[in-house]
Amino acid sequence: MRNFYFLTFFTFFLGSFEAIAQGPWTFTNDNEIWASTGTSADVTVGETYSTLTINGAGNPQIVTTEANVNADLMDYVSITIKNNSDNLRMRFIFKDASNANKYVDTDITANDSEFKTYTINPGQNSFWTGTINAITIQFRANSANNAAVDTPTGANFFIDDITIINSTNLATYSGILQNSSFEDIPGNLANWSPNGNETQLASTPMAITTNESSDGNQSAEFTINSVLTGNPPQLWNNYLWSMDPNPVDNNSDLTVTWDMKATSVTGDPKVSPRWRMNISSGAVTNTDGTTPTQRATYGAWKSATTEWTTVTNTKELSTPTIYDDEFYDNIELGFTLKNGAVGTKVYIDNIVTTISGTTLGYEDVSGINSSALKVFPNPVSSFLNLETSNEIVGMRVINMLGQIVVIQKGTSKRLDTSSLNTGLYILKVIQKNGNESSIQIVKK
Repeated sequence: MRNFYFLTFFTFFLGSFEAIAQGPWTFTNDNEIWASTGTSADVTVGETYSTLTINGAGNPQIVTTEANVNADLMDYVSITIKNNSDNLRMRFIFKDASNANKYVDTDITANDSEFKTYTINPGQNSFWTGTINAITIQFRANSANNAAVDTPTGANFFIDDITIINSTNLATYSGILQNSSFEDIPGNLANWSPNGNETQLASTPMAITTNESSDGNQSAEFTINSVLTGNPPQLWNNYLWSMDPNPVDNNSDLTVTWDMKATSVTGDPKVSPRWRMNISSGAVTNTDGTTPTQRATYGAWKSATTEWTTVTNTKELSTPTIYDDEFYDNIELGFTLKNGAVGTKVYIDNIVTTISGTTLGYEDVSGINSSALKVFPNPVSSFLNLETSNEIVGMRVINMLGQIVVIQKGTSKRLDTSSLNTGLYILKVIQKNGNESSIQIVKK
């Protein structure tokens, strides 16, 4: 039986935690520490999985009192099963410090033809703390509190793997994002959190879906519950991308590329990136005399289609004429949704981010637009002069590695290049209206 690749990695990693957290349990020729209660189901050993067979009334379940899980470190549970019954709910039950039952539910599919992996987050329950020994995995007809098994005697649950997970160790990073393709933890919206007007979305406002994806197996899903107005629903990445060793200035460009799809284009559902920046220096004073500590910036709205479409949004982090001297320590990226008809599902996936001066590629410096300005002398040894009719608010010099090597603020059209090494550079000139022009220069 095939298991998810990360489980193999985690098996290796978990060796350092064996004294505090057991597992994974693979049910290979052994039920290991798990047993049935015998009153509603029996569990039998198989070569690659165990079989839980319903034998009467009540909720079938497997239990252990020997899990020995350090709940302060291990916050997720991955369970691989094939449900050969009509039951639609799996309940993860554990005993807290006072020996009281606590639980977390997850929906499951019925009458499966193949194994599926579900990820449960008991860490969302405040009682998941300390050492957890007693765990029960129970199957139920539905979400009702007293829902008994809905399947006649003889139906089976095939159990292939139970793994306790430290989600931090599974986190992936791309650009300024954590879990950019929503793949880190199967079945879970790991490292992303909803915000904004959640009442305009369905009861499960934002979730992982395995039914639609443009990259990998999962994507993020918005489900529209009412007309989206005012404070729109948002999905934020739970990662503050640090700009060490040097903060990024407000004139830096952030490019966000993502895939999206909607089940309907009625009402023109749209998605926009947005980002928050914590200010490190140069903050202007607000009209009330206070000093701002954070800026929020919004990208252009992009309309969804009924097929997966890749869209790109590039924007300066802030308006240079307003926040001319600000620098930022970190950035947090999110997405927001507006418009669309009730019942529409909107999916996003495969997010790619770049910031000029940190991850700039050759494709970003190849499209030179010199029609708007002239520079002289070029090649230059010390001072470079600009000739343009437009009012400017700053300049940046970028080397062929994509690194910003010179930043100059203000309206001066004279730039000191004496600190540059001999070579080829791109000069980006920022105009007062926010537009940019680029030209290639040579330092001799």
